[in-house]
Amino acid sequence: MILLLRYAVILIGSLIAAYTDYKTGYIFDKITYPMIAVGILLNLFELGIEVSLEKFLELFSVGIIVFALGYAMYFLGKIGGGDIKLFTAIALLLPFETGIFPLNIFVLNSLIWAGITSLLFYGVYFVLKYARKGIIWKENIEGMKKAVGLGVLILFYFLMVYYAGMEKLILVLLIPMAVALIFIALEKGIKKNFFLKKISIEKMEEDELIAVEFEKKETLEKLNLGLKGVLGEKEKKELQKAGVKELLVYRDLPKFGPFIFVGVLINLVFPQLLVALFI
Repeated sequence: MILLLRYAVILIGSLIAAYTDYKTGYIFDKITYPMIAVGILLNLFELGIEVSLEKFLELFSVGIIVFALGYAMYFLGKIGGGDIKLFTAIALLLPFETGIFPLNIFVLNSLIWAGITSLLFYGVYFVLKYARKGIIWKENIEGMKKAVGLGVLILFYFLMVYYAGMEKLILVLLIPMAVALIFIALEKGIKKNFFLKKISIEKMEEDELIAVEFEKKETLEKLNLGLKGVLGEKEKKELQKAGVKELLVYRDLPKFGPFIFVGVLINLVFPQLLVALFI
């Protein structure tokens, strides 16, 4: 019964989050916080039945690790805060499923499927959109060099996988990896054409993502963000004092919420699919 409740909360919560992210670009706290609360309560209930350090780690360790790693990625400007809270909620609601570690970590498997499906969709969509607009190869030279280097590493990885007898894994990853390399090669041009916006400081939203690679060096020095990739209220006030009126930011970025739901759905319907690829 408790397991079915966990499944239901994950499925319904991630579906609502997918819808709100698609419609508004946000995964709201009023969706993720109740999911996190239900996960904690269910875990405490199970912990009360079998009180032990081993049981505590089984129920809470994945959620804690996901939140810590997610917050670090959020701090660097690599993923949205709503996505992190949703992944934390999923990790608390269902830390592990049946299978071999680490392929029995539910949120990890969901993230893998979400990553593969979103990569295929957005990679193909934006590469084709950029191609129709007209690719400027000169502005993508660094990206193309990076893609070649990663391509060599991926080739070696595929050779290792092949000799390890896991040919099925190559078949699954080949197309997503190829799309990823093309996207990386053209990433700067895609960002410039479809996501780059110049916004006044007054109109900055909470945790705005700074377009560091396009912003002026002197402005970045005034920002003094260090490794931080998002702009908060404190930084906005400091910029206004320094006389900075506008900043280059990324807006209308691809929405990941719908693909988190897709990843969860695939993992719930085919829980042993990743295991089958590795064995």
